[in-house]
Amino acid sequence: MDATCRAAPGLWAVGDVTGVARFTHVAKYQARIAADDILGRRHPANYVAVPRVVFSDPEVGATGLTSAQAREQGREVIQAVVDLHEAIARPVLYGKGIGGRLGLLADQKRGLLVGAWAVGPQAGEWIHLAVLAIRAATPIPVLRDVIEQFPTFSEAYLSGLEQLSI
Repeated sequence: MDATCRAAPGLWAVGDVTGVARFTHVAKYQARIAADDILGRRHPANYVAVPRVVFSDPEVGATGLTSAQAREQGREVIQAVVDLHEAIARPVLYGKGIGGRLGLLADQKRGLLVGAWAVGPQAGEWIHLAVLAIRAATPIPVLRDVIEQFPTFSEAYLSGLEQLSI
C-alpha cells in the first residue's frame, strides 16, 4: 500500500481526496488496492500508465508521459504519428472522411513505450494496448511481433511501432 491510499493504520483513502489522477477509474483501482491491503494482500499502487479519455466525437485518449514530461525526466524520446485513414482499413467502416491519429512516444535508450495518444472513433477503447504496454514495460520488439486483428483500430500500433527506430 502506498501513501496515496493508506492515510494511517486502519484508515484508507481512495478517490479525489488522494489528489492522484482524479478519475473514477483511478478511484476504483485505489479501492481494489485498499481492499487487498485490508485483506493482507499488500501491493503498492502503480500510476505509470493511467488512461485519460475525453468522451467526445471523436474520442481522445492518452496514457503515460507527454513529450515535455519525458524530456523533463531526462529521457531521450522518439515519437511516431500514424494517420489512421492512411494506415488502416477500419475508419472506412465508420463512413467516408472518418479518420484519426495515433501518437506513440518511446524511450530510445530503454526501447519502451512511455506515452501514447489517440484521436478517433472509440479511442478510449484502443488506447488500452498502450496502457498495458507501458504498465508492463513491454519491449518494442515484442509489441511489433503482436498479431493485431484485421480490421481494427489497434492495427495502427503496428504502423507506429515500425516508425520507431529502436
